[in-house]
Amino acid sequence: MSANKAIMLTPGPTPLPPSVSHAMARPILHHRTREFGELFDFTIKEMQYVFRTKNSVLMMTASGTGAMESAVINLLSPGDKALVHSTGAFGDRFVKIIETYGLKPVVIKEEWGHAADVKKLAKALEENKDVKVVFFQHTDTSTGIVNDLKKLADEVRKHSAAIIVVDSISGLAAESLEMDSWNLDVVLTGSQKGLMNAPGLAFAAVSEKAWKVVDQAKLPRFYFDWRTMRKSLKDKETPYTPGVTLVMGQAEALRLIRQEGIENVWKRTDELAQYTRAWAKEQGLPPFAKDPANILTALKLPEGVDGQALIEEILKEESISIAGGQLHLKGKIIRIAHMGFISKSDLDAGFAAIEKRLARVKA
Repeated sequence: MSANKAIMLTPGPTPLPPSVSHAMARPILHHRTREFGELFDFTIKEMQYVFRTKNSVLMMTASGTGAMESAVINLLSPGDKALVHSTGAFGDRFVKIIETYGLKPVVIKEEWGHAADVKKLAKALEENKDVKVVFFQHTDTSTGIVNDLKKLADEVRKHSAAIIVVDSISGLAAESLEMDSWNLDVVLTGSQKGLMNAPGLAFAAVSEKAWKVVDQAKLPRFYFDWRTMRKSLKDKETPYTPGVTLVMGQAEALRLIRQEGIENVWKRTDELAQYTRAWAKEQGLPPFAKDPANILTALKLPEGVDGQALIEEILKEESISIAGGQLHLKGKIIRIAHMGFISKSDLDAGFAAIEKRLARVKA
């Protein structure tokens, strides 16, 4: 890796604003103090702003996958029926978590690169009227798609009283999301993407309708028990030791988001997405996703180009991190993120590095 400033164009972790790094470099706080309580309370209230909700928000020291598992164990009981509308690797992860706890979910699988089909959802709900919880992704970084959550939620409401759970780990603070007005019951996220913080914090916004189900759920839970977390909110703390330094960073990142305005954050991410796609079109690199998100752009590579070797060389020689394809797409696509603190100059550096190497193939 070169001595130049490292540039991250990956879909998580994303680069940190300097003031966030500085916040995490401050002396650590004890987590049962008034000072930390004020920081915690600020973070929770600002997360409500980002989620666009008046619902309670829970904080966990965990990755986004921890938030996903917490939703499964707090909403389901043995014998319950869950439906997962999977649009990529992270929808499939919900399936794996549910199966780990001995349940057999109904699964709608979309072809990678395609968003959730409302007609398929309607058919599955008609055939499974006893579904208790429906799981969606907001965006899926493995494929670069975005789902129309409002349309999907409206369809669920037509057929079912099921709880609607959304994994917005990569989508929140990048793509538009309106938890309350779209009638979503649970929205999950992680700190390391659009929230512009280091990895290690997860959040769950939970509706009153969902809380009634949480109180009745029978799957085993301890660390991820939402009931315990909710009780701690009034004391402005978490039930167990939190990632104090991460909370310090998250509070600063949320201050920046509030300062810019969440709608402006969505707009900026959209503009960077369009900028990236215009460049890709000039380079003759077709998009992989049929329903592209703004969080990242997934691009098909020309025949004969090994995507994995390409991104490894760019990282080694120019300290620029670009994501490759996952699972069956490894080596076939590259994924360029444009969420969080990623800038147009960062993208330009990444574009130049890619162009230089593709030129060798064309020569």
